[in-house]
Amino acid sequence: MKRPTKVVALILWIVIASMLLTRLWLIHPEMFPEFPKPIAEYLATLYGAQNAEDVADLEILVGLSISVPIVSAFTFLACFIWNKMR
Repeated sequence: MKRPTKVVALILWIVIASMLLTRLWLIHPEMFPEFPKPIAEYLATLYGAQNAEDVADLEILVGLSISVPIVSAFTFLACFIWNKMR
């Protein structure tokens, strides 16, 4: 596979996997550690959430901001291990 194709596939993988992890976290929050309530309240105040739709938007933003680094770290770790085994 050519390098540009690999880069596009890697970026696409990180985007899709991050969205799926965020979706899983929002649907089944009991599977993951609980988000600290004081931080959640601070972020809601900082974001200016006034209704449930604003809170839902904030949940998605926070979920993605946590999921992207996690998925990226695991992906790059897997790529590193894969390259070492070759």
